[in-house]
Formats: sequence, C-alpha cells, structure tokens
Amino acid sequence: MGEGSGSQRWLVAVTEYAGLTVYTGGIGRHYAALLPALVRQGIVIDLIVFADGPPLPDARLEGVTLLAFHNTTGLRGARLLGRRERAVRRAFFAGDYDRVFLPEWAALGAVLPADVPLLTNLATSMTLANEVAGLTLTDFPPTRRPAIALQAVLEDRQIRRSAGLIAISSAMLEWTRGEFATLPPARVVRNCVDVERIAARSRTVALPEGWPVGDGPVVLFLGRLERRKGVVEAVQAFARVAQAHPAARLVLAGASGDSRFEPDLAELLAYLPAAARERVTWLGHVPGDTLYRGIREAEIVICPSRWEGFGNVALEAKAVGAALVCTTGSGFDDFCEDNADCLMVAPGDPEALGAAIDRLLVDPGLRERLGRAAAAGVAGFAPDPVAADLIAASNELLGGRARR
Repeated sequence: MGEGSGSQRWLVAVTEYAGLTVYTGGIGRHYAALLPALVRQGIVIDLIVFADGPPLPDARLEGVTLLAFHNTTGLRGARLLGRRERAVRRAFFAGDYDRVFLPEWAALGAVLPADVPLLTNLATSMTLANEVAGLTLTDFPPTRRPAIALQAVLEDRQIRRSAGLIAISSAMLEWTRGEFATLPPARVVRNCVDVERIAARSRTVALPEGWPVGDGPVVLFLGRLERRKGVVEAVQAFARVAQAHPAARLVLAGASGDSRFEPDLAELLAYLPAAARERVTWLGHVPGDTLYRGIREAEIVICPSRWEGFGNVALEAKAVGAALVCTTGSGFDDFCEDNADCLMVAPGDPEALGAAIDRLLVDPGLRERLGRAAAAGVAGFAPDPVAADLIAASNELLGGRARR
C-alpha cells in the first residue's frame, strides 16, 4: 500500500483506455497500466470512460471499477463537452472521493466546484496541441471554431480550479507555467508503461497486418500522421535516406490526422522521389499489442515530434530494446539521453533526422548498444513505481484534505 494512502478512493475519467476503447494512443495505454497499479497500492479506483463506440469485450480491468462507460458517438462540440462535464460532476457528488484525477484534455473537470480535491494531470491541452502543430483558430473550419475555443477556455478553467497539478514531464510543467500567471501547486510524475508485458509480447505476437515483406531495413515512424508528431520531417528525412539506402523501407504506424488541416498520405508521398514511394507502408492505427512486434522487427524507430509532453510510444520502443531516434527540447528529455540510449536531434530538422537514421543503418553495433541500454533503463517507468510516486505526490499536494 502506498505511504499515507490509507483506504483512499479516487474518481478517474478518461477519453481512451487500452483494452476498453477502440482507439487508444499513448495516454490510453498509460492509464490502463497506471490505474491497476494504484489498486495494487491500496487505492480504490472508480473509472468513467467517454469514447466513440461501445466498450470492447473482455477488458482487463485488474481491480479497477468501471463506474460508467459513455458512448459519445454522434456528439460533437459544446454538446459533447457539456455531456462529459456533467457526467463527471454527477459521479463526484454521488460518491465519496478523496481524490479526483483527470487529464486537462477535454476539460472533464471544468464544472466541478472549486473545493473538490481535484488533481489535474497535465498532458496535452487543446491550446498546446494547436501551438505545436502551428495551427491558429482561423485554420479550422468555421463550424468547428466555437467548440475549439470553448474547449480551450474550459481546460484553462479546470487547471486554475485544481487543488493540485501533476505534470507528466518537466517540459510540460515549464510550458504550463509560461501560459499562466499563477498556478495551483504542482509536481512532476512521469508516465508509465507495462515494461515487462511489452517486452514479452513483442516476442510472441504476430506482426501488424500489412507489415511489408522483404529483406530491406525498416525505419518505423510511431505517431499520428500530424505535423506536431513530425510526420512531415520523417518523410522528408526518408527521401534523403532512400538515396543512400535503396532497399530501406519506411513504415508509418499511426492514425490519420484531420485531412482538412493535416497532411494525408498523398501529400506525404509527394515529398519523395517516385522510386521511393513504393517503399512506404502506412499501417494506420495499430490496435492491440502487434505494434510491439513491429517495433522489435524494425531496425530503427523514429519519434520526431516537434514537441512532446512525454512521449509514451518512445518509452514503449525503449522497453522493447529498439534503436530509437527522437527529438530534443520537450518531454523526451526526461527519459532519453543522446548517444547513450538513443539518438536525439533537433525538432523540425529533416536533415539531422536523416543523418541520424543513416548513422544507425550503417552501424549495427551502435543500434545494438543503444537498444540494450534503452531496455536496461526503463524499469523505473513500470506501473508500480510510478503509482507509488503519484500517491506520494498527491499526498504532498493535498495532504489530509477531507472528502466531500
């Protein structure tokens, strides 16, 4: 049991949860690993999930109580925001909670009273995501602008009204401090991944459907096909790599972005010479654990985000023992060290990214050394030590704050 946790009861709400929702990114896999670890520490967890579509069958909740699953298919904009906020508020007043733990994304806690023991998990707000992507409100279709502006306002409101903040990285906390004149008290608690399970599953599951066949080395891009994830720089870098390594292949593993303002596959392929385009494979969103086998089979994994709050998928690549290339100046800095357990390049620099990929392609010894160091250094990011640190941070921030 976590120090000082007693028999605490936490209310947690999310918009994605691995094994339970059809779509999940890194944050959904993080919560699916973290919440059972909190249960193992003696915390009672009530979970609310909001997602498009029904829950997946046979979800492994491992002691977490699924309080409610809200299928929000067809809801958009202010209606969606209001439905989620009111559901969280009702659940709080119907229960007896020591902590309410919510991400700032989607402003799920924006209408909770100011005296609620709310811990906001600073991950990626609407404002931050658009800033990294280089998007302003005028870049969106007019019909979407009111909802985007409203979500940003409500996320800010939730942050300001929180009793404490849990930032997922030092960079995340620094960015937030730059956005607000004053903030509630804050701590940094890293994200987690199920290190042992990822490593084991990477050896036993099948490759993702559509994985390319052939003998050429695979460069695997992990992330949504969005500018903020560095997908444009990834394809531009591969254009340079393909000239020096004619057998190399690029695999894009990630869901599409909104084609109204994010590049589609045709636009990305236009950055490549015609001879290299047939060596690009787009897998789309890869569900389940097959992605981990793809990470193991790839010679190089790249996560060239322009800015990243943390970067769970890079941590998953390290757990598999991949030769990783990621970017400097954001959340990767908290768990990556250049030339020690990965290679790091400046964001937005396809020349530097291409040079790092080339360096790894021509030096298998370097790939092996970095991959071995990466796998050896991730034990502290397993769920149980992260859960213990989260409990300690929450007790520091909220102390003996009474239940409502």
